[in-house]
Amino acid sequence: MPESLIAGIPVHFPFEPYPVQRAYMEKVIQCLRDGTNGVLESPTGTGKTLSLLCSSLAWIRTRQSEQQQQMLKMEKSDLPGQNDTPGGDLSELAKTVGRANNWGVPKVIYASRTHSQLGQAMRELKRTAYANMRSVVLGSRDQLCIHPEVMREQGNSNKTNMCKLRVHSKTCSFQMRVESRKDHPDLRGPTIMDIEDLVKVGQRLKVCPYFASRELVAQADITFMPYNYLLDPKARKANKIELGNTIVILDEAHNIEKICEESASVQIRSSDVAMAIEDVTHVMKVFASGESQDMGGDEPKDFTLDDLTLLKEMLLELEKAIDAIVVDNTAEGTTFPASMMYELLGKANFTHGNCATIVSLLDKLVQYLMVASQQMSIRKGGTFTMLSDLLTIVFGNKMEMMSKVYASFKVHVQVEEPNKGQPKQQGAKQQGWLSKGTTSIGSNKAAKIVNFWCFNPGFGMEQLLNTQVRSVILTSGTLAPLKPLIAELAIPVAQHLENPHIVDQSQVYVKIIGTGPDRQQLISNYANRDNPKYISSLGQTILNVSRIVPDGLLVFFPSYPMLNKCVDAWQASGLWADISSKKPIFLEPRGKEQFTSTMEEFYQAIRDSKGAVFMAVCRGKVSEGLDFADRNGRAVIITGLPFPPLKDPKVILKRRYLETNRTRENQLLSGQEWYNLDATRAVNQAIGRVIRHRNDYGAILLCDSRFKDASQVQQLSKWIRGHLGDRPQCSPFGPIVRELRQFFKNAEANMKQPEERESDPPLETVCKIADEPLGAIPKIKREPGSSSTFKEANETAIKVEMANSIKTWTAADYASAAGRKLGGSAPNAMDFMSRLDSNVSSIDFNCCTASKNDSTGLVKIHKRERSSPTPPESSSQVAKKRYKLVENIKVEPSSSQAKEAPESRTDFLRELRSLVSQDQFRRFGKALLEYKSGSVESFQALMSVLLEVLAAPKMRYMLVGMRRYLKNEHKAEFDLRLAKHEKVR
Repeated sequence: MPESLIAGIPVHFPFEPYPVQRAYMEKVIQCLRDGTNGVLESPTGTGKTLSLLCSSLAWIRTRQSEQQQQMLKMEKSDLPGQNDTPGGDLSELAKTVGRANNWGVPKVIYASRTHSQLGQAMRELKRTAYANMRSVVLGSRDQLCIHPEVMREQGNSNKTNMCKLRVHSKTCSFQMRVESRKDHPDLRGPTIMDIEDLVKVGQRLKVCPYFASRELVAQADITFMPYNYLLDPKARKANKIELGNTIVILDEAHNIEKICEESASVQIRSSDVAMAIEDVTHVMKVFASGESQDMGGDEPKDFTLDDLTLLKEMLLELEKAIDAIVVDNTAEGTTFPASMMYELLGKANFTHGNCATIVSLLDKLVQYLMVASQQMSIRKGGTFTMLSDLLTIVFGNKMEMMSKVYASFKVHVQVEEPNKGQPKQQGAKQQGWLSKGTTSIGSNKAAKIVNFWCFNPGFGMEQLLNTQVRSVILTSGTLAPLKPLIAELAIPVAQHLENPHIVDQSQVYVKIIGTGPDRQQLISNYANRDNPKYISSLGQTILNVSRIVPDGLLVFFPSYPMLNKCVDAWQASGLWADISSKKPIFLEPRGKEQFTSTMEEFYQAIRDSKGAVFMAVCRGKVSEGLDFADRNGRAVIITGLPFPPLKDPKVILKRRYLETNRTRENQLLSGQEWYNLDATRAVNQAIGRVIRHRNDYGAILLCDSRFKDASQVQQLSKWIRGHLGDRPQCSPFGPIVRELRQFFKNAEANMKQPEERESDPPLETVCKIADEPLGAIPKIKREPGSSSTFKEANETAIKVEMANSIKTWTAADYASAAGRKLGGSAPNAMDFMSRLDSNVSSIDFNCCTASKNDSTGLVKIHKRERSSPTPPESSSQVAKKRYKLVENIKVEPSSSQAKEAPESRTDFLRELRSLVSQDQFRRFGKALLEYKSGSVESFQALMSVLLEVLAAPKMRYMLVGMRRYLKNEHKAEFDLRLAKHEKVR
């Protein structure tokens, strides 16, 4: 890979970096070198993730090289006889400390919002020269656990508690194997493993991927994890994440303020407390009746009846305290200062002093109920988990920080809606300790929700900085404006960057559309969004644009209610049918399973050259993390500004917090500026779905007249502002249609069109492998009363009809499709000919897999299709088909062409030793050692040995596999030498 010297560090990049990428990498390296923080914005499609990974790991590799040189100097200075001196002992001590601290070389923690985004980053890393650096990804038990009983549990919380129980009781064989197999080459091999790879390796080795990944963290150069593992103190502690002397990279950081606020916020419901009282009461009954021995075995319990009695008393007091809160505004709730939460918990005797003890008791109760729930129908302690989270977050703030807590938090109490998770009161109330107590459900008082909300993102960021991290880098495609972000997070920032886009002006068309085709104003404000004329005009606008835009068109709405309102109106008026006649329409679903299938259908419509319209919502899944490169997204329409709900209590309190704490010194936004910016950042994210790389092109249409306001324009990304000009104005619809049509005409003529994702392989290289699955089979419409034999034969025949995915099929397949086994009666001749008329490329009468009754085949029939450059004159004309008989081609399942060399060095050498003679293996080892520490001549010598030792066709896969162990500068020459060798052979 090309090497570039950036800020004094040699960086290997997959290609010659563009100026924006070079500027970005320079800022990253400066942050790491100086131990400072950075806020870097680079638009989506500029290679931000690739630049980030290459620059940070290049700096790490340079530091590692420097430390290795120092270590060699120390070893050379330790001459024989000097170890008896005090200096020798000191040198040994220095080495031991150095190894324990990774020789002072920082490690990288790469965090993003979702695992899909982390997966994309890991795929980028595989493309680089740093793919051999040690990496690991952390995930939840829900994603990584392979224990069948744990995976049967519903919900992440139940899975977590069941896992903890099995680990504690030493009944999880997968976890118990971690210590013995954590150094297995498959786990510590050179390949980068994402979540799916970890699970596959864990299943193969019968070892827990969740705990194995945590064992790999200590030796990893870079660790990938979601935000909450990093920013949530509870998650950091649970995952044993050490941040001292680390480089923390927060990618996709445009929502970092909200994530910091949410990680420090918590809520408790009256119904949660009521259910916790019931659960404690149930356990007390079991203890009193002596049934606990049957439920939990003979081992002593981790808690006593006195512990439960005390806990129940505290919960009853907490319930009374919540009942006593007066909510003046039952519709919107009442706000109290942060101190009220501590007073509320104090009435129930929950304090900083006893918090840790109570949390420990709650965790033990959860494990106890997990065991008990397997033998009787009871809850699994979810309410205890909620209460534990509340106490951990509220009392996680130390006493010396209370003044900042009071300024940053608010308590908001709302009336809880009835019949939402509340247990029903059954029968008359019992008296005494074994009663359920006087719960709020049985009283006339309304149940309540107590929210403990954080409004200062700098609070969470300060806790992160206090862990002695070396550098924090915040980066995204949509961080602007940077000053308010830096002010809110309250972190010292030495490096900041707003990169332009990598594409030319001619590749992007940006316009503000203020009126529709009927000259109706397009403005999606509160007063106009219910106007039928506006909704109709917006639909007409989308219809006209869909006629011009090729392939994929994305339409983003401010909210789900607005999306649903427009869809209903357009379906009633016929506009929906008009748009559908041009392109099929897809709506963003909320469910995970539906989302995956809908996206695949959308991509398939693009591949089928129909084009498609995808209607989605700003801040939804489609707008935040999906890639609509090239044909998948040629234009994006923004139908309005997605402002947060104006009367939402959290929005009101956030605006009030900013107004109260804003000063000239801290440069915080005003409440109104924050409100506007929150909407514009969501728009910037949606816009970023379209232009995804250097050769991409597309149109951005802002269909709301408010976009021309200076306050809105200034908050758009810098590269978009460049297209709108100094004084952006709404353009008339007619000229926009003409310009848009001309833009796509020019782009299609001048821009490099994307290559097809995959092409069909040559016919002679295709064969059906026994274990290869068939392609997706469509649902078959069956006639009523059809027999099972017909159904089975018909379904199998459909598989054969779809044989394009495998290009060839065997006699066994044909016999099965005709409803008989080999050796049975012959199929009807006409049925055979109908198979030949179907869309099948070849029929193989030579079964590749050997069997007891196997007989040598003689022929293989390939169907050749003649394509004409001009279409037939009439549809009735039938194209002629030719069938060619070719000689029997026997395919060896163990052919070297189907093999791949082992990825592990140890396995590679072991397999090589089994294939070559002892003398050949000795020559290979000598040449390899000289190459590792030698020059160009040593590479030529190694190549000569390789081409001699691995010359046999059956060992070609080992020769090809050697490529991964060569230096980057020699791989191109290796490919040339290998190609020449193939020609000569």
